[in-house]
Amino acid sequence: MSIVLFLLFVLVTWLFINFAYLFLKTRLSSGRTSIELYYRLVMLVKRRYEGVPRVGYTRFFKYIFIAIYAFALVFSLITLVQMLYAGLFANVKTAVILVPGLNITGEDLVYFILAVAIGATLHEYLHAWAALKTGIPVKSYGFLLALIIPAAFVEIDEGVFAKAEKSVKVAVLSAGVAVNLLVALVSTGIIMLLVSPTGFMINDVQFGTPASRAGLQRGDIVYEINGSEATLDVLRSYMSRNESLTLKLSVYRPGVGFIELFASKEPSERLLGVLVAPAPSKNLLGLLNPLVFISVVKAITWIYIVNYSLAFINTLPLFITDGGRIVREVVGRRIGDIINYATLVALIAALLFTARI
Repeated sequence: MSIVLFLLFVLVTWLFINFAYLFLKTRLSSGRTSIELYYRLVMLVKRRYEGVPRVGYTRFFKYIFIAIYAFALVFSLITLVQMLYAGLFANVKTAVILVPGLNITGEDLVYFILAVAIGATLHEYLHAWAALKTGIPVKSYGFLLALIIPAAFVEIDEGVFAKAEKSVKVAVLSAGVAVNLLVALVSTGIIMLLVSPTGFMINDVQFGTPASRAGLQRGDIVYEINGSEATLDVLRSYMSRNESLTLKLSVYRPGVGFIELFASKEPSERLLGVLVAPAPSKNLLGLLNPLVFISVVKAITWIYIVNYSLAFINTLPLFITDGGRIVREVVGRRIGDIINYATLVALIAALLFTARI
């Protein structure tokens, strides 16, 4: 997606938000549902919650959420320290700042938006669920659309929340982080089941290259090179040689089965001439169309990336995050603010020295 198309997409979304607000504001001006528009960029649809808290499984889930948050906090702080070390002492860029339209484009942008919607909705739903299970009323819930990014929100009764036990407040605040972390872990497990640790799928073939001369096609899956398991490192080691050679490729072709192809390279050729994607597990061969497989893996990968990122950021003690509120509940406002400032400075430094776009 070019920058022009992206800006056009943003403009259309902005027009949609503003016209939708004008159309809906009178229709939703009374009753349980209301609609608001902030800065002409963010549309918020809010619905009053009329249910009552139903306390149950309080102790079990309270400790589960707190334990998951504690694990996530340790992991996130270690990650932050590693980022600082990599940037300050190793001069290595370890983080990528995701910018829709700049380094998230095309099909990936669709999956990113879907993943944000899923991650944000689950995060807020678990906050509400934990609040209701611990006797804290929920006042309202709804969704918002910030230009192209959808999200959800929940408004709990802050008066009741402020009077709750400290462990209850920490559990409610931890619930969102817990579900994001669990979704990231589940996504990782699914990807490991779907994707073969070796091999690669051909996503495109460049004309006039060893790949095209060998007859490789889009959708072919290369599992072996010269009798060894196919990996990109193995492929590079062969292609980097300054000599003529022939690669024997064991290839699975959808609808045909396993075939053997031979790719010959000249001394000056360093690339096979293909774009590649992860290969499916051999157990899935014949069950999924290659293009469908690639789309499924991309979607799940974005769900992992977004939920991991949400868990990482919300775990850290920062003023606007769940972690920031938790540390103030545990150690008090004054010390909590000091910790929040220190973490904010560390995060900014880590991003300045290690992040790239």
